[in-house]
Amino acid sequence: MKYNFLLIVITILINSLKANCQNEITKQLEYGEYPVGYKVIHTYDQSRSYLNKYDYYKARTNNPIGRPMQISVWYPAKKINFSKRMKYKDYIGYWASETDFKKNTPNNKIDAIKNFINQTETTKQNVITNLLNEKTHAFLNAEEVEKDFPIIIYAPPMNSSASDNSIICEYLASKGYIIFSVMAKGEYTLLQTRTLRDVHTQAEDLAYLLGFAKRKHKSEKIGTFGFSLGGLSNIIFASKNKDIDATISLDGSIMSQGWLDLIKKSEFYNPYDFSSNLLLIGKNLKNPEQNPSTFYDKVKYSNKALIRFNHNKHSYFSGLNLLYETTTNDSLSLSEKGMIYNFYIEMTSYIGDFFDANLKGFDSFKEKDKKLYEHSFTFEKGLKKPLNPSSIGQHISDNGFYYTEKIINEILKHEKEYLTKLDWRELLQTSLYLQNNARLDEAIETLLLSNKAFPNWYLTNYNLGRLYLEKGNKNKSVKYFKIALEDNPRHLESLNSLKLLNEKIPDYHLNKINNITPYLGKYIVDKKRNRRIYLEDNKLYLESNYWDEPLEIWPFTRTLFLVESDNPRYNMQILFELDEKKAVKSLSIRGLNSGRINSPNIKE
Repeated sequence: MKYNFLLIVITILINSLKANCQNEITKQLEYGEYPVGYKVIHTYDQSRSYLNKYDYYKARTNNPIGRPMQISVWYPAKKINFSKRMKYKDYIGYWASETDFKKNTPNNKIDAIKNFINQTETTKQNVITNLLNEKTHAFLNAEEVEKDFPIIIYAPPMNSSASDNSIICEYLASKGYIIFSVMAKGEYTLLQTRTLRDVHTQAEDLAYLLGFAKRKHKSEKIGTFGFSLGGLSNIIFASKNKDIDATISLDGSIMSQGWLDLIKKSEFYNPYDFSSNLLLIGKNLKNPEQNPSTFYDKVKYSNKALIRFNHNKHSYFSGLNLLYETTTNDSLSLSEKGMIYNFYIEMTSYIGDFFDANLKGFDSFKEKDKKLYEHSFTFEKGLKKPLNPSSIGQHISDNGFYYTEKIINEILKHEKEYLTKLDWRELLQTSLYLQNNARLDEAIETLLLSNKAFPNWYLTNYNLGRLYLEKGNKNKSVKYFKIALEDNPRHLESLNSLKLLNEKIPDYHLNKINNITPYLGKYIVDKKRNRRIYLEDNKLYLESNYWDEPLEIWPFTRTLFLVESDNPRYNMQILFELDEKKAVKSLSIRGLNSGRINSPNIKE
């Protein structure tokens, strides 16, 4: 009986908590089962600087070492303590200490609240004061539920506080998530600038938050959401950090034409490599070209969704801005304000459903049957992300060739050029590892795969010859030694291997084209450099105006000349491209150590 009575009391308290929320958004949201706690943590990222260590005269300042990180945390709480229940002005009060932790006194917080109110015209200040005195769903420093809930990192908009979307953060915490956020600030200043550097700086802040969160919470499920510039920075963050399971961008700068043009220049703009499940929520349903979905369209390897709402107000995506605007704007009717609230309520619900689907495995994310606010909804399942080509060798070593081959064959169904991205060096090293570990058949299969990825490479075929010889298959061994010589007729190891097998050793000098006149002349490398092929004393030479001495060459076939020198520095071949009339068009140098072929040098 006592237990049942206690449940009834807790239920009444929770329902009372919901009923006492005054604004038109929070009282309509369907919050989760947990009371919401909120706390602020002051720490420094010691790996990055923020303020100068020395002054103009090189004297030591009193500035703290490291980048100040005032971390806001929303979390599921154990107890409901009405004496600590927060008001919106409490969030504003913490703005005072976001970069200077000494300004965390009650007077500092009162000044921050007053400054915020005084920014409003005098006739509206009482209205704003009333708004800031409304109760939130958060309890300051409430006792935390000891459980590894999924982690969510929030990226606020440009130059904004961590709490600009506190409504969404509280909502998510009530559903069993822990949310971490920090102010959006510049690399060395309070204000961000419209530069890629500051976008990357915010992405680094998010990475720090994740590391901070993971030191206490061991959950493997991680999400991020961001608004405006934060909705670009968190995409950069998720692009760099493959641990992120779900990414949401609220009218993010990734959909802003100006920012999109700029961010495309970044090394981290790579939608083809983006692997986190993605939700973009934007505006301009009737004019989508104003917020292009270029990044979204190019994402292939993650589940992705795009929702466009039928309004054109960027500021509505911030809970605090939305409440401020609707409170101070007398031109909006009650029904118009109600529709704006409906937008934010519906957006918040979609955010919760998306995280529930991707961080908790619920079948929750789908288009609403009854829409509170007009919007479109698109969802596409992603393809399986191909293995990183540079990881194939390690994958073969760890999981076996045949298992890896099955995966590669699946990838080739939708990535036709995938094999061209494999590296023959890595596959050769993998083959040697397999050979040394008595996995001879897998070593051979690995090199046969390399032959598909990088055809007619003499080193691959030479090593296949060696492997078949170890297996006792002389015929195949001879076959691959000869194939190696077709590609590189001067390869001594293949020649010596055939000699040891009592096979006839081919002499490439027996093969020669007679008419070398079309090949003579100058070949242009660039404005300053050129090459020239000439005949002297019945010998053919290749010279360059930036080489020390010319090289004697052998006209082996119409498209391949060989270098006669045994100097390892000149371990290369000359390849020719012919036009449709079979005239010499250009030459290229092929390095026999790397397989790299340089850009064509056009015949003058």
